[in-house]
Amino acid sequence: MIKLDKVSVEFHGKLEAFKAVREVSLVIEKSEIFGIVGTSGAGKSTLLRTINLLQRPTCGEIWIDHNNITNYTGEELRQLRLKLGMIFQGFNLIKGKTVSQNIEFALKAWGVEKDERDERVKELLALVGLPDKGEAYPLQLSGGQKQRVGIARAIANDPDILLCDEATSALDLESTEAIVQLLKEINKKLGITIVFISHELEVIKALCHRVGVMSQGKLVEVGEVFDIFASPQDDFTKQLVSKSTNVMIPKEVKLMTHGKLISLKYKGDQTLEPVISSAAKNFKVDLNILHGNIQYINGKPLGALIIGIQGIEEEANKAISYLKNQVQELEVIYDGRNRGAINELRQSVV
Repeated sequence: MIKLDKVSVEFHGKLEAFKAVREVSLVIEKSEIFGIVGTSGAGKSTLLRTINLLQRPTCGEIWIDHNNITNYTGEELRQLRLKLGMIFQGFNLIKGKTVSQNIEFALKAWGVEKDERDERVKELLALVGLPDKGEAYPLQLSGGQKQRVGIARAIANDPDILLCDEATSALDLESTEAIVQLLKEINKKLGITIVFISHELEVIKALCHRVGVMSQGKLVEVGEVFDIFASPQDDFTKQLVSKSTNVMIPKEVKLMTHGKLISLKYKGDQTLEPVISSAAKNFKVDLNILHGNIQYINGKPLGALIIGIQGIEEEANKAISYLKNQVQELEVIYDGRNRGAINELRQSVV
């Protein structure tokens, strides 16, 4: 278990101090995959580095497995880091050494005997899906393969915790998906706790059990990944999540809409209910589905719809009221009967 208690980090400049992390308190349970997400400069990487004391906190305490490690130095710190693996965005492989030698380097640094090192390297190469790449050099590998080597090196000494700093940010989509799957397999097989820093919301959704949202050095919200995306509470979280869940309707589509455009969000069993067809049957309105999707986050469905609704005002309002009671969230995002809005749109399109 990892516990951060009112952790702050300040960097002192010539004129004033910059607060990169502001009184963050957080508990990460053993064997969970915990994500930390936020925009650039939010303090994510700085916070991550306090866990292995690559960045010393200005104040606050850091606990790992009920041990206060905040002031560890020397041999205590060395033994701590033996149980803390870390992977980076830039891979940090030694170009002049083979894949096997890169992995072996971590084992050698901790005094593992030669025969044991050789056997362990073979095990790790098989685990990360590179059994035939031991004699290859980093320049001969793809980005995804390099990160696999980085993961193998990071877990070479069988750590309890794996810290991941933007581990997929430099990868293409296919490689990202493969690394996410590999990390999930390692977590399941080894029971290793993973702390994953990213600005990529799709990666957080695919990988993590829980997530913390950071903004301007503060931890503004923590929760199950599904709950954060389905029902964000903090204003910043709502803004962040909306970028991955909301659909932008082109102005030209709005210009052709004579009724209202409605955004619906629904989850769980709501995704299986025929609420749109029911509304069309029960009220004198025309419904037009402009966009729809269902995504599964940790096995739970979360759906979104954009629909157009046309009809006389009274019937349209009844239909909207009905839909609002059937789904988690409903918002009227555009009213085509607002002449002022239409004229404003026409001017912006022209």
